[in-house]
Amino acid sequence: MIALQWQGQVLSLLDQSKYPQEESWITCTDVKAVAEALSSGAVIEEKIAAVAGVYGYCLAALEHQDLQKTPAFDEKLAEAKALLLASRNNSRDMMSAMKFMENPPEAYTKNVDRLTTLLATAVTFDRGQVVADRNICRNGTDLMGEGTRVLIRTDRGAFHSASPCGALGIARRGVKREVLEQVTLCEGRPALLGGTLLAQELSKDNVPCTVIPDHAAATFLARQGAHLVLTDGILAAKNGDLKAPVGTYELAIACYFHSIPFYAVLNADDVDLTMESGAGHGMDEGDPKSVTDGLDCGQAQGWTPAYDVIPAFLITGFITDRGIVCAPYEETLEETVKFAPKKMIVDFSNLSNS
Repeated sequence: MIALQWQGQVLSLLDQSKYPQEESWITCTDVKAVAEALSSGAVIEEKIAAVAGVYGYCLAALEHQDLQKTPAFDEKLAEAKALLLASRNNSRDMMSAMKFMENPPEAYTKNVDRLTTLLATAVTFDRGQVVADRNICRNGTDLMGEGTRVLIRTDRGAFHSASPCGALGIARRGVKREVLEQVTLCEGRPALLGGTLLAQELSKDNVPCTVIPDHAAATFLARQGAHLVLTDGILAAKNGDLKAPVGTYELAIACYFHSIPFYAVLNADDVDLTMESGAGHGMDEGDPKSVTDGLDCGQAQGWTPAYDVIPAFLITGFITDRGIVCAPYEETLEETVKFAPKKMIVDFSNLSNS
C-alpha cells in the first residue's frame, strides 16, 4: 500500500494505524504538521517516516524561502531538523535522512538556489529508497527457482512510498516472475495484524497465499515444508545477530532443526557495525496490554518482548539492497556496508551521451 505522496508543496501521509479498516490520509502543508503526524502513531514504518522527514524539511524551506540568502534560513532549517528528529525519538532512519539533506549531492549544488537543491535532494532520497527496495526484491527472487515455496514472517513491509519492499515485495516479484508456487504468511502475535494485513495486500495483486498462526509454523514446516523462509529484520549487529519482530526467534529455531534456509531481509544501512553483538539490541519489553486487551483474563497480567534477537548462527543469509550476504558475518557484513556501492539513480557521467 502506497503510504506517502508528495505533490507540489503538499505531503499526504496514510494513517497506517487505521488501515485497512479505513483509508484515511493526513494532509501536511508545513513541517509542524509533518512532525505531529510522525509522533502521533499514524506512521508506523521508519523508512516511510524518514522519507516524510525529508519532505517536511522541504516544507520548512518553502515556508521561509524568502530568507534563503540569510543566516536566518539556516536557523529555520535547524529548527525543522530538531522538530523532525524529536518526532521519531532520534531514530536511525530519521537521523540518516537529515544528514542526507544537509549534505546534498555535489551535482545539485551548482548554479541553483538552495531551495531547488533541497527539493532535488529530497526527491533523490525518496527515489534512493525505491531503488534499494527494488534491489532487495531482485536479490531475493534470485534465490528462487521454478516451483519455490516460501514462508514469510514479518510485521512490516505492507506500506511503502512508491515500490513494494521487503519480504512482501520479494513474494510479489516471485509470483510475477512465475517462480513462486506457494506463499505462506506467518501471522504476528500478539497483535494479530501482521499476516492478515500482508494477505490483504497480496490479494490486491491476485497473489494466492495462506495465513497460519505463529504456533503452527514448526508443524507447517514439518508437514508441508518450504524451500526458504523470509523475515524482515529491523537491525543487525556486526556479528550478524538480528533484531526482528516478535515470533521470529522460534521460527529461526524451527528452520534450523528442519534444515530450511532462513533469510533476513533488510537494507545494508540497517547493519550497525558499531554494535559488536546482539547484546547491543537490549531486551526491551513490549506493552503488556497488547496481550490482554479485549480478552477476559481476570487478574492475569500480560507479557511480551518488544522484539526478538536471533543469534547469527541461525541465519542462512541476509538479503540486502547491495547483495546477498552469508557467513562469516563479521567479515561479509562489514565488506558489504563499507565497500559495496549503492546503486545510483542517475549516472551523471553518461548524461552527455544520452
